[in-house]
Amino acid sequence: MNKITLSMIGLTAGVLIPIFSQANSYQDIATKYATVALTDTQVKQAKMQGECLVGLKSLNFKKKRDFDPVAEWTNFRTTSLLQQFSPCEVLIMMELAQERLQADKP
Repeated sequence: MNKITLSMIGLTAGVLIPIFSQANSYQDIATKYATVALTDTQVKQAKMQGECLVGLKSLNFKKKRDFDPVAEWTNFRTTSLLQQFSPCEVLIMMELAQERLQADKP
């Protein structure tokens, strides 16, 4: 490839990547569909659920290099529970399960 082709690829990528990333944000999509967008309360609830997903991930991967059977069990259970319950409900369940399983360890 010559310098002009590489410059065009770089220019195209530099223009398209910001366009695509912005066009796919919730705020941009909600603006396009304002009549059916989530209310402020619903957005706050969704953000809370996202925070709970982060909590689940950190709970399940505390020991990144060591095999932790408790984390392995809760990670497996988390996946199936997320099909039935909200991330925050699952986080509460898994925190309790972690506490109980750690307490029962010899």
